[in-house]
Amino acid sequence: MRADTPKYRQLAEQTQRHLESTGRAGDKLPSLRDFASRECVSMSTALRVYEELERHGVVESRQRSGYFLQSSVVNEVDLPMASREIPVARNEQELLDGLHSSAWHTHRFTSFFASGKPDTSMAGPRELSRMIRRTAQRELMNYGPLVGDAFLRQEISAHYLKGGMDIPADDLMITSGAQEALFIAINVITSPGDLIAVESPTYHGLISAIKQSGRQMVEIPTDSSTGISLAALSLALEELPVKAVIVSSSAQNPLGCSMSEENRQQLMAMANAHDIAVVEDDTHGDLLYARERQRNLSAYDTQDRVLVCGSFSKTLAPELRIGWLRAVRWQHAALDFKRAVSARSATMPQQAIARLMAEGHYGRHIRLARDVYAKRCRTMRSIVAKCFPQGTRVAQPTGGYQLWVELPEGTSAMALAEHALSQGIAISPGGLFSHRGHYGHCLRLCYANYQAEHRTSIELMGAWLTANPLVIPTKVGIHAA
Repeated sequence: MRADTPKYRQLAEQTQRHLESTGRAGDKLPSLRDFASRECVSMSTALRVYEELERHGVVESRQRSGYFLQSSVVNEVDLPMASREIPVARNEQELLDGLHSSAWHTHRFTSFFASGKPDTSMAGPRELSRMIRRTAQRELMNYGPLVGDAFLRQEISAHYLKGGMDIPADDLMITSGAQEALFIAINVITSPGDLIAVESPTYHGLISAIKQSGRQMVEIPTDSSTGISLAALSLALEELPVKAVIVSSSAQNPLGCSMSEENRQQLMAMANAHDIAVVEDDTHGDLLYARERQRNLSAYDTQDRVLVCGSFSKTLAPELRIGWLRAVRWQHAALDFKRAVSARSATMPQQAIARLMAEGHYGRHIRLARDVYAKRCRTMRSIVAKCFPQGTRVAQPTGGYQLWVELPEGTSAMALAEHALSQGIAISPGGLFSHRGHYGHCLRLCYANYQAEHRTSIELMGAWLTANPLVIPTKVGIHAA
C-alpha cells in the first residue's frame, strides 16, 4: 500500500481483508458510529470506507438496516467439522518421507502444495539476503552467546510490544527454528511418559517431537473456526493426568483457525486451575489477515506458565533456522538443554534478521505478505469449492497459508495423494496430522507460492475425485502409539 494512500482507502482495504478471513455471507457490519469510534476516525471517513467497500462489491447497504457482507466475498462452501475418528488407508509415513526428500527438488513438480514454506520471492527475503552478505564479512569467525544475539532478542521483544505483548528481551532465547524451541519446551516441562494434550489435527512436526521425547499424547478436538474445544480439554484435564497442553491460538496449522480473546482467557484459567504448563506455537502469529496481530496466550498469563515458540522460517525463509523460546519459569533448564543439544544457533542469520527488523523491512514485509497470502487463500478456496466433488468442506483460514480440505466421508486422501504425486502434484494427506491416524478423508494444501498456472492441478484433482471416488478400505488403518 502506498504511503500517500488516503486514510479511508487504507481502512477499506484493511477491513476487506478482515471480513474475507473471518466473515460469513450475510454478516452485519458494525454501525457507522461504532466503526468510527473503533477506528478513531470521523463519521464522514467511516461513511467513505463503507462506500468504498460497497463500490467494490464487498458489502451491500440495506435501507434502515445497515451494511451486510456480500455472499460473493466469502465463498459459501461448508466448513470442516470438528475432529472425528476415521481410519487411514495406508502408510502415511512412507509418503511423508518421500515428500520431505522431494521438498529439496520442488522444481521437479508441476505443483507443490505439500510444504509449508513462505514465498521467498518477496522484497523482505531479498533484502535479508543482502544483509546476510553484509554480515558474513564479520560474523563467520565468531561464536555467539548461548542465549542468542542480544540485538535480535531486543528486536523480537519490540516487535511483540507493538502487538500488545510484553515479552522482555531477557526472557527470550534464540533457537535453531521453532522445531528446536518446541522440542526444548516439551523436555523441560514434562518427563518421559507424561501425557500432553494437543490440538487435533495438529502440525506433524509436533507429533514427531513428542514421540521422540518419549511422551504420550491425547488429541483434543479442534474446530476449523474457533480452535481447540475447551469443553473437551476440560474433560481431559478432569479425567486424565495431563501435564501440559500445546496449542496455536493464531492461524493454527493445519486448520488456519484462531481463538477468540474470550477463549484464550478461558484456556489460561483452566491451566491455572489444573496447574499445567501451556506451550504456544506462535509460528504463524504474524501472518493473520486481520487488521491487527492478535495477542498470544502470554498476554493472558498471570503465573508465567506459558512458553512461547516462534520462528522466522514461516515468515521470511525456511532455511534461516532461527526461532525463539520464551520459558520464564524454565529458562535455566531450557538453556541447559540447548547447551547439551545444539550449544548455539548460527550468529550470522541472527544479526541479519535483527538489522532487517531494526530498519523496518520486516514490518513492511509482513504487511505485504498478509495481503498476498489472503488473496491466494481466497483464490485457492474458491477453486477447490468449485472443482472438488459435492460434499467437500473447506476451512476458512484466518491467517498463514494452509488450507484444510475435508473430502466426502469415506474418500481416501492417501490414495489421492499417491495418485497426485505420480502426476507431479504434491499434497499432504490428513492422516499426517494425527498421531492415531485420523482424518483419512482430509488433506492440507499450502498456497504460499500459489500462481495462476497451479489452478490446473487443483482442477485435475477435483476431476479425479469426481470421476473415480477413492474409498478408504475399512480393514486397514494406522494407530500410532
